[in-house]
Amino acid sequence: MPLSPTRTAFHTDSSRESSPTRLAGFFNGITGGGSDKESLRAGRIPNSSDDALVQKISGLQLSNKENAPGSTGHFEPSQYRRTVLSAADLAKAHDPKVKRMVNVANMYFLDYYLDMITYSYKRKQRLEKAKANINTLDEEERQFAWKSYTGRERVLLRKRRVKLKYRDFQILTQVGQGGYGQVYLARKTDTKEVCALKVLNKKLLLKLDEIRHILTERDILRTASSPWLVQLLYSFQDDENVYLAMEFVPGGDYRTLLNNTGTLNPRHTRFYISEMFASLEALHQLGYIHRDLKPENFLIDASGHIKLTDFGLASGAVSSHKIDSLRRKLELAKDTPLKYRSVTERQEAYRSLRVRDVNIAKSVVGSPDYMALEVLRGTTYNHTIDYWSLGCMLFETLTGYPPFSGSSTEETYANLQQWKKCLVRPQYEDGKFVFSDRTWNLILSLINYPKDRLKNFKEISQHPYFSEVDWDNLRKSNPPFVPQLNSEADAGYFDDFSNEEDMAKYKEVLDKKTQVEGMADRGVPLSKQAFIGFTYKHSKTGSTAPNVLEDSTFGRRNVVHDSFSTIF
Repeated sequence: MPLSPTRTAFHTDSSRESSPTRLAGFFNGITGGGSDKESLRAGRIPNSSDDALVQKISGLQLSNKENAPGSTGHFEPSQYRRTVLSAADLAKAHDPKVKRMVNVANMYFLDYYLDMITYSYKRKQRLEKAKANINTLDEEERQFAWKSYTGRERVLLRKRRVKLKYRDFQILTQVGQGGYGQVYLARKTDTKEVCALKVLNKKLLLKLDEIRHILTERDILRTASSPWLVQLLYSFQDDENVYLAMEFVPGGDYRTLLNNTGTLNPRHTRFYISEMFASLEALHQLGYIHRDLKPENFLIDASGHIKLTDFGLASGAVSSHKIDSLRRKLELAKDTPLKYRSVTERQEAYRSLRVRDVNIAKSVVGSPDYMALEVLRGTTYNHTIDYWSLGCMLFETLTGYPPFSGSSTEETYANLQQWKKCLVRPQYEDGKFVFSDRTWNLILSLINYPKDRLKNFKEISQHPYFSEVDWDNLRKSNPPFVPQLNSEADAGYFDDFSNEEDMAKYKEVLDKKTQVEGMADRGVPLSKQAFIGFTYKHSKTGSTAPNVLEDSTFGRRNVVHDSFSTIF
């Protein structure tokens, strides 16, 4: 077995606990060579320091400074020669593609060594256990048991060398459709893991200049370990497609929830908005801005809690074509007079618009309902644009319509153009306000000019609106809705793609896909390096996702009495 991806020898230095030599010694102690029996020969017994080493690497705490020969454990400028970079080199160093390649290389080597150490360590443990069991048998049974054990180890080793393929997944049903491909509910045939398998066509991604976005989504999914973010199980590719096998979140999205309830009461609203902010903070902690938050991006897991997904726009800028389209519509609406309507009229207008235009939620261009004005205008922005979006969702959850929605898309743009006048505190016909004072104050602190918005999660969590929220135990709280699931592969909360009515929602997406497929190539060949670093396999054995039936049962036992668990 090679000791590194580059097949180079380790530097010899036994003075450092975490030095490459120590790693090499660790590998040599628990891996073998030659025949199968030789490779299964017991090495030295791993000790607590080995566990610490595994934990150190898995925590990504290795440092070039700490491992430098003669290092004292902290950075000394005199140890390094200063290199002066040219302007061209600096420009290249700041190129997003170069930065991503650096990250890809870092993660590749860290994954490589962590996987090698973990596999070898576990194989040593399996060997010790097998020997202990075999020693209790008579000679004839002992030979059979040893042959059986070595056969299983060969199968495991062979599996590690085999590349993942599309045929390794059993497709159960389609649960999503996008402009570049489909999303399927699938089961990995060998591990029986249930996952959401996103299949994206490489040529379509190239034609629409979306390769960077899908790489960003893959990188975020790969990096994310928070329970608030959808997890990546596998990513792989072939000549035609790239594949993302993600944790399946079976409860549908928040949009479906709102479509079925119309509005939520204040307590239930606070539950979901709190979890949305916690999900968003998990993404911001990774250094990303989502840029495209809407109810469709928040999924409900088997236990009734929220997970954030769809990270395609979470790096760089939103597509210039998309921004140009939105900006033109915004400019055309600047002279449109503002129409004032009652809460009931706006609820009916928004409901009518969604019924009349079934494609609105699946629109390729996207709805401006939740986009901050800086994004629509193409001006400079920061992470607080995501707070604007959540402010709009808070408003909609309590009223049944987003704050700037109109009876048509054109009217929505007109409302956004004059957002300060349009954003008024809604009242019922009896004069009673829809929002409490603290709710309205929070909305105004989110939907506002950047300088007047809440600046970070700490300020948000300390707002009076969240005074009853226990932020440290959100995922232990009782959700108001828990999906009723028949199995871990229950897709009942997603659109039925064999139903014509459900498929009508995707007409624009499918038409756009057909149109793009007919487009001439951009004149740029698809480089084999376009998706370099895309392949990934999670290191946990079995499914990383919770058992949805167990979670669902647990959730039903603990649902509060005024929940709406059976509304679907």
